[in-house]
Amino acid sequence: MNQEVFIESKPLREKIADKIRSDIIKGIYKNGERLVEPKLAKNLGISRTPIREALRQLESEGFIEIVPRRGAVVKELTIKDIDDLYAIKANLEGLAARQAVLHLTENQIENLININKQFKNYAEQNPHVTDEYLKDNIDFHNTFISASDNEKLVDILDGLSKNFQRLKSMLVSDAGRAATAVVEHKKIIDAFVSKDPDLAERSVRDHIISGWEYLKERIKGN
Repeated sequence: MNQEVFIESKPLREKIADKIRSDIIKGIYKNGERLVEPKLAKNLGISRTPIREALRQLESEGFIEIVPRRGAVVKELTIKDIDDLYAIKANLEGLAARQAVLHLTENQIENLININKQFKNYAEQNPHVTDEYLKDNIDFHNTFISASDNEKLVDILDGLSKNFQRLKSMLVSDAGRAATAVVEHKKIIDAFVSKDPDLAERSVRDHIISGWEYLKERIKGN
């Protein structure tokens, strides 16, 4: 990548944070690996100040931690970390679903229905399509999150979603999970159609907790 284009195309701290975050998600930087400021500055052809600012941002997002006498290192996600993330996700997306009940349009509900049809296809025909599976799942959730009409909540969940990208290699779809998601999504859609905020919130929370239980079993099986 041309570093001049890289630097000029976006505010510097944000662009550096995006680059390092992407490299962590891809596994270019491993868990526990040091992120050395002078080396990063040399590779990117910039001063250490924006590097330091980007690292502070990534620390606040949970991607790195500052360790005494070692500096910035890539933070490993433990089972406890992921458990905490899912607890936050379940409650905040449940709140988003509750608030979305009165705002979802017919077109948005139709979009949810169409996405769920694709999940049915994964379950019955071609479950091993991780990228497509994850994209559709993100689209499904973002449809009602954006409809919550709560910008602060949307921003928080957007930041949280960056951490979940680190789990991508473990979130391999299979026919069983896809079939379960179809049923759980249907309950969420039905709650929106009936305009029941309590049911919408509960259905989304149950769905996210179910996804975590599935992932936890996969982690334990590795």
